[in-house]
Amino acid sequence: MIAHHGFSRHTRLFACLLAGLLLLSLAPAAGAESGIVYEIFVGSFADSNGDGVGDLKGIEEKLDYIADLNADWIWLTPIHPSPSYHHYDVLDYYAVAPEFGTLADFDSLAAACAERGIGIILDLVVNHTSSQHPWFLEAQEALIAGKESEYLQWYHFSQGSGAHIVEGTADWYYEGPFGYHMPDLNLDSAAVRDEIARIMAFWQGHGVKGFRLDAVTSYYTGDAQRNADFLRFITDTAKAGDPDCYIVGEAWTNGNTILTLYESGIDSLFDFPAADSEGALVKAALKGNAAPVSKKLAEWNESLKAVSPASLDAPFLSNHDMARSRGMLRSDKTKMKTAAMLYLLLPGRPYIYYGEEIGMSGSGRDENKRLPMLWAGEGDGFTCQPPADADQEQRLTEGVDVQAADPDSLLSWYRQLTALRALAPELERGVMTAIETDNSSVCAFRVTDGTTVAVVINASPKAEAAIDLNEMGLKGGAPVGCAGMTAPAGDAFSMPPVSCLVLRLPE
Repeated sequence: MIAHHGFSRHTRLFACLLAGLLLLSLAPAAGAESGIVYEIFVGSFADSNGDGVGDLKGIEEKLDYIADLNADWIWLTPIHPSPSYHHYDVLDYYAVAPEFGTLADFDSLAAACAERGIGIILDLVVNHTSSQHPWFLEAQEALIAGKESEYLQWYHFSQGSGAHIVEGTADWYYEGPFGYHMPDLNLDSAAVRDEIARIMAFWQGHGVKGFRLDAVTSYYTGDAQRNADFLRFITDTAKAGDPDCYIVGEAWTNGNTILTLYESGIDSLFDFPAADSEGALVKAALKGNAAPVSKKLAEWNESLKAVSPASLDAPFLSNHDMARSRGMLRSDKTKMKTAAMLYLLLPGRPYIYYGEEIGMSGSGRDENKRLPMLWAGEGDGFTCQPPADADQEQRLTEGVDVQAADPDSLLSWYRQLTALRALAPELERGVMTAIETDNSSVCAFRVTDGTTVAVVINASPKAEAAIDLNEMGLKGGAPVGCAGMTAPAGDAFSMPPVSCLVLRLPE
């Protein structure tokens, strides 16, 4: 099995090999990366000053922990001033919320990330602002006074009818599908688009390497083509400032609509059809029936690449808007390990929601899905207080400290899998091809990006899987690494329950 040690990225990877007694035919290429993104709900992750609110300095203090998960990226949920605890209704796009720290703290975090080879993805909320944003307040004052203001064109105002009344007027209304407190911006406005370009350039100047776009299907509700056109604007604008800037969008919708949005050339859109309790990943982990995953995901990746060849899938299990995957997987550690194998070894850039790697709980109202990270298993293991309206307590009792010392823990398993992934850089941008087997528990596929690797997973919780590499068309494949098993010495062998193997095929 791959073990993990927290040194530099390359030292970690080679230490994993030595500790696990794996047979390797080829060492990982210099600069090999996992592509993994670690999502952080900022206020619930790590508090550095004792006020009970997670902050930027707290994240910086935990970067070695994140690096030990072999993450190449961190996604920060909105960090800007806001009247809401979740910060998705922004007051100032150029500032850091005081409870999270200062712009200097952000610069320090960005520098520390750069030292570790970790890129920051910043949540960019441009579908709407807060109703307390100065732009909206100036427009509101103009309507009340019957005067002109440039900001009247920045939102969708109408006279006589509409979704929300403009306070202080008799018959002016504005659009805000997410609530009266989140008025929609007019994304057709050249001035609004210029402002969005300035916001992105500002944060790129402070070390941001990517943006996560919130609610992209709501830019032009019900019009996928116009949404794709706006995503093209965002993507092109970001890459004009930094050609390597990574853009990922939230499109919580069906596969056909997501494919239309990929016409924009955006780097990634979250793979919602494969996620959550009804997605292929959780279903396979629950039943131990993983064969359909390779076929479904290979077909999805083929469709994605046909629309936008340079784009990357973004598989995940859950996020800050969903019930945590622990509940979907019946709080069963074996099932959680199986799900981790399935999504962390898929092509693209997998996303780990903070705490998923230790099995945190949370469901029901949104606040419960964003409970504090459990750093210690005894005493007060949280550095943050839960969101004010949370009505569940954390059911997990073994925190990071306990799990880091337990080679059989979920955290140790995640570390093994992410280290294994980093040894196969083909997994980030390669083309996926399903491999059929006669065992419904086995998920197998090839991924080619110049060179080819094969991933073989036994998702059965109890039964071994007989594997014959020759019959699978993998003759001559050399083990890159494995988890839950020892590296095979020949072409025919048995895989234990809940185990995986990555092979590199001869050219």
